[in-house]
Amino acid sequence: MKRLFIVLISCLFLTPAALRSQEVRNVASEVKDGMIRVHYTLSGKFYQTFAVSLYVSRDGGNTFAGPLKEVTGDVGPDIRKGSHTITWDVIKEMPMVEETLVFDVRAEITGEKPKSSFFIQYVANATTYIGLRAGMLGIIGFYGEVRGNLKALNSAPYTYKDGSVDYNKSGYFVFTEKNGYSAWSALAGITYQPAKNFFLFLGGGYGKEDYLLGMDEYTYDGDVKTGTTFAKYDGYCTSGVEVDLGLMLRFKWFLLSAGGTALNFKSFNFTAGVGAAF
Repeated sequence: MKRLFIVLISCLFLTPAALRSQEVRNVASEVKDGMIRVHYTLSGKFYQTFAVSLYVSRDGGNTFAGPLKEVTGDVGPDIRKGSHTITWDVIKEMPMVEETLVFDVRAEITGEKPKSSFFIQYVANATTYIGLRAGMLGIIGFYGEVRGNLKALNSAPYTYKDGSVDYNKSGYFVFTEKNGYSAWSALAGITYQPAKNFFLFLGGGYGKEDYLLGMDEYTYDGDVKTGTTFAKYDGYCTSGVEVDLGLMLRFKWFLLSAGGTALNFKSFNFTAGVGAAF
């Protein structure tokens, strides 16, 4: 059986544009099951793709033959940064006698920009539990967001303040248990991608939260119910600038988000979202 003496060289092969962004390092090898396995680490931007090829020298690194053809594993186009392995069927491609081999792993940038993708999410928090967020994801992206709840459809012509309601109709009213926040928000913001499948977002806009007290209206004559209305609880109403921030995690097309909102820096909420990116 022929013996293989293997010497490795961590040889850097860069295009001018890649000079400061990627390198091949930590090259090592092993002989296993009659094959040579060349391990290497490729560094670069998370969004870059590379074409990787393997060369071999039989004269101590003076000249190299390749790219080698009988290779499998992490070789060829669309290789990203990380730890990789190339398996070479040496006997099939290059009949040898006992000799020293020097390997040269070469990488060339083939994709420099990440792909932008459209996304859409259902978003909600405890107050505004119906919402939609949509936009574009990329290194720098953008989004728009609207949230609200069903009570936002109710009008509140009266105000409860200092223990009384400014009720101005003939008749009287009775408070009910149909109380709760009428709330909505409209925002826009930017997204930033610091790592693969990980995004940060920050936005701002306008929000409004009014705590409504439910009221049934009656006539004095016969105590006949004439309708239902609402009064805003003055001490529990907030409106103004709303800030929205958080993170998104992408699993293929599936997109999760978590974050928080601050309305006028008085009302704070945790926000979660689920959706898809295309």
